[in-house]
Amino acid sequence: MIFLNKYSLLILIVYCTLFAFLSMYDDLTNKTIIVYGVSILVICFLAFLAKRKSSLIVLLLANLLTFVHSFFWVTRVAEFEEKGYYIAPFTPVSLLISVTVVFGLLQIAIYLVTKPAGYKLNLDNK
Repeated sequence: MIFLNKYSLLILIVYCTLFAFLSMYDDLTNKTIIVYGVSILVICFLAFLAKRKSSLIVLLLANLLTFVHSFFWVTRVAEFEEKGYYIAPFTPVSLLISVTVVFGLLQIAIYLVTKPAGYKLNLDNK
């Protein structure tokens, strides 16, 4: 069973934000990639927080939830189908999968680099 502390709940709640969908939608409508950058910063912070205060299972569950939630909206927003030429050679769903994979790889890198809570660096060479 997953122990849900306040950090785990924070990660799950913030991940209910549709990072991939919002990034794609802003790119499609405003032709800007600023939301991609903001999403990357937020998910990197959440990966850091997951390593320090929570667990990997919570991070994986949160990624699954945000993908399912984004997939739901990408398939229902008509603008993606109308302006599909903008994201060529991708389809809206394949772009969602690509963005989710890139976000996931960034999270894995941050998770692997981050030291766990309570880690003490021993600089004594005795």
